[in-house]
Amino acid sequence: MNKAGQDTQTFHSKLADTVYGSTSRYTGVQFHFHAGSEHTIDGKRHDLEMHTVHLANETKNGFGYAAMGLMFSVNDHDSVDESLVEIIDKFFESLDWSNENDPLVPEVPYGDLMMAVDMNNRWVYKGSVTTPPCAQSVFWNVLRTIHPIKQEHLDKYLKQLERGADDLASTGNWRMIQPVDKHNVIVISRESSAAGVAWLSILVAVVAILCLLMIGLVFKERTLKNNKAAN
Repeated sequence: MNKAGQDTQTFHSKLADTVYGSTSRYTGVQFHFHAGSEHTIDGKRHDLEMHTVHLANETKNGFGYAAMGLMFSVNDHDSVDESLVEIIDKFFESLDWSNENDPLVPEVPYGDLMMAVDMNNRWVYKGSVTTPPCAQSVFWNVLRTIHPIKQEHLDKYLKQLERGADDLASTGNWRMIQPVDKHNVIVISRESSAAGVAWLSILVAVVAILCLLMIGLVFKERTLKNNKAAN
């Protein structure tokens, strides 16, 4: 639970039910990383991708899992608020990747990160798990924002990959890109609530100005009529 009393492990989406016929509620069980990213944008693979794996509360229409993907880049990221940068830095610092002996940490601010990122703009599609046995019918959600990550944090993760016998630091631990095929990719694009409030404020101001102008024109017209009547 976060400070607002919201369960950050539970993922709820009406879209999962209405579009794919799956359950609308999933519960997070783990998160992990891939370097480089397992999704590409216009053919570009970014430095790191974080996946949160969720289990369906009930399996419907074959969907037993959901996955949430966040991409990170050292140099080719989107512009985000400084407050989000601070949250991202604290998240990666908490993972203690500098410890190369199976680091165990007391607490990770996962909820802070997930509550801060933009869920209103994402890609949604029916895909599969990216590690063997690559189970099908996964409700995928990939955020469209490319988030910043510091080089030192990326380097520490790559150092962790060097510990294996396969030298994953040099090859990466990402799956080959799959064709779009019949994945039925949907683009979710909505303005944030803050942007909506800003536009509403502008609209109210414009309406108020127009009303004042109309009142002024009516007053002026009545004044002219009164002057003509007096003459």
